[in-house]
Amino acid sequence: MIKTISDSGLPRLAWFGAIDKSTLTVTVFHGADVEVTDNFIVEGVWEGAFELGDFHCAEHFFGSGLISKDNSVWLVPSSALVDKLFFCEDDQYFYASNSLICLLAYLDAELDPENNYKKQSDSIMSGVDHYESSFPILHPRIKKLEQLFYFPVKLSSSRVEKKPTDTPHSFKSYSTYYNAVRQSLKAIRANSESPKRKKQFLAYTTVSRGYDSAATTALTHDLNIRKAFTSRKSSSAFPSWIHPNAAVDDGTCIAQGLDLEVSYLDFKPGEIREDETLFICTTPAEPEIVFYKAYQELAKNNAPSIVFTGYHGDELWNRVMDPGNGNRDIIRGGVSGVNLGELRLAAGFINLPVPFMYAREVSSLNTISNSDEMAPWSIGGDYDRPIARRILEEQGIPRSAFGTQKKTVISFYNKPKNKLLRKAFYKSLKEEHKIGLFRCMAFSTFDFTSFYGKKILNLATSYFGVESKPQLTIKSLDIPYKMFLWAVDYEKRRITKNLDHTWDDHENIKK
Repeated sequence: MIKTISDSGLPRLAWFGAIDKSTLTVTVFHGADVEVTDNFIVEGVWEGAFELGDFHCAEHFFGSGLISKDNSVWLVPSSALVDKLFFCEDDQYFYASNSLICLLAYLDAELDPENNYKKQSDSIMSGVDHYESSFPILHPRIKKLEQLFYFPVKLSSSRVEKKPTDTPHSFKSYSTYYNAVRQSLKAIRANSESPKRKKQFLAYTTVSRGYDSAATTALTHDLNIRKAFTSRKSSSAFPSWIHPNAAVDDGTCIAQGLDLEVSYLDFKPGEIREDETLFICTTPAEPEIVFYKAYQELAKNNAPSIVFTGYHGDELWNRVMDPGNGNRDIIRGGVSGVNLGELRLAAGFINLPVPFMYAREVSSLNTISNSDEMAPWSIGGDYDRPIARRILEEQGIPRSAFGTQKKTVISFYNKPKNKLLRKAFYKSLKEEHKIGLFRCMAFSTFDFTSFYGKKILNLATSYFGVESKPQLTIKSLDIPYKMFLWAVDYEKRRITKNLDHTWDDHENIKK
């Protein structure tokens, strides 16, 4: 039995749970669109009957949830490496949440300014079997959190254990893989529209002129999709005279070819409001502000949404596989998508990156990509993804419409775009770090020049077969890192102020 308490101060899909170690009694505070039952709470979708709540056994689960079953409690993170749970314990309770901000708020904990959280953020790039879970915090009783990716965690009165999750598949051909993905997607969509839910999910997709999101849209276009999000321009900051096609990323023709309505993501800096901190506070990595318009549109819907995305397609579908990526560890090339973690809870959507389905089978999929069967869909070069190309071309999308040139998608984000937030951030730099405006601008100019100088050098030298990859560290990007710490504190204080209840109230609140 789970005691559930709705809190209007929480983001729509956020939840915070406390489990009494002696009795395994569960108390959960949750946002308005979290599904709650006597035995499980969930903000997620999977290929199974919703009412059974067996998402801890699902091969593909997107979102997060908690299950109380058979004298145990299950904490279940997404099977895609774009979301995680946070977990910790003291002498009396286990605590868990799908939001770092909410967990810090309920526990009245803080990040440790002496720790480099870039290490914790980047750790998942080591793979699901080797990432570092420890996440230091400042708290009188709790010294660290654990970040939980991929594996369900079983809590009992005597121990905490991860459930091994690795179901091998034998994909011998393109059709066996394609049919498996399509079957799973249909089952997941049926789960999301179950009449047993208090609210059925809307569905959106993302599309560009690259491979990954376009192939994702081709795989999902007939699953009752409301709209496809696209940008008229990529987020590349390279001038057109250096990279003529770098700024062209409009996937409208692909969406229309699949009979989908388009919603454009392009925005002007002046349109960014004070909710920008949600884009900054999730990780120290570059904020994915390109999704701001999508965030606004989804937040206006009464029902929560699924957004199909193409994260990890670069690693799973590329014909030329990086050395060391052929094992079953799910090796990522970056942490994109994870940065949507806090804002998706506020807007009310599930990030569903299709390439993470069967991602452990990267080796067999790479064999398929290099097979004679796929030769008609291989264009050569290092930007060659035959599986994604076949998915699109067999839906009638012309070869020239996508995947012709890899976009140079980079930007430099070292201050809030919103004027009020920028003023507050500069004030904190001066008060907490003794960095005045002039010094801040000097740091920013140096970092900006260094960042793009290295990028342009890398682009130029690549033509001669020379590698020149810039290494961005907390030392070289000091101001953006401080902006991350500031945004976490800003959001924690905002959430704390808006909560209807604190954890200390839990014994006095009736269900």
